[in-house]
Amino acid sequence: MSADIDLNDQVRGMAMALRHWFDVRDLEAEQRRAGLLPSKNPKDNYDKSLRPLTITCLPPQLVRLKPNAPMTTLHFMQDVYDDGFFRADPWRWWFAWITIELVARFGPDKSGERVRRFVIDDPSIQPVRDRVVRWLGANPLRLDLVQDRLSTLAERAVTVADSPGRTLAERIVSSVRNLDHTLVDAMAEEAARLSTAITGRLEEQAQRR
Repeated sequence: MSADIDLNDQVRGMAMALRHWFDVRDLEAEQRRAGLLPSKNPKDNYDKSLRPLTITCLPPQLVRLKPNAPMTTLHFMQDVYDDGFFRADPWRWWFAWITIELVARFGPDKSGERVRRFVIDDPSIQPVRDRVVRWLGANPLRLDLVQDRLSTLAERAVTVADSPGRTLAERIVSSVRNLDHTLVDAMAEEAARLSTAITGRLEEQAQRR
């Protein structure tokens, strides 16, 4: 037990150090700086015709590694760059940042469940859930995650015990009706997988020390 506690503390410490190497910028602030949204200074000129350019598939924060980040940091983020299915995009960097923040505060997230619950439930990112189509639109490969989730729901609906007294058609329609929830679940699944991978790399490095 003490060995596990020590390993957890090491992983937390490594995550705390990693936080320093993330460059995190607020999307809306960057849009204002670029003149796509009006600045907070009413005297500044603002071209309203540029406002349609603010309709994006980007997450609320733009995250990247600082240019001077050490090579070990790149190793920890290897699954962000390429996990065999997805390549790096703004959303995967956003998930990685959330993972590091949560691991630094609460310890390893081996199953990805902590990040999953954060994406699904945390009130601070409700606007992200309200616009979950941005996550989907950023990469068409994410349709596979959504299809997997819909397949799972449909398979559950086939089981009479889950919805007694209802026809098969009623159970299937009910299971896939709330597409917004399905999209959020699929988004949370991607974040959880990435959290598991990053935690694994942190633990692997901690065990070598």
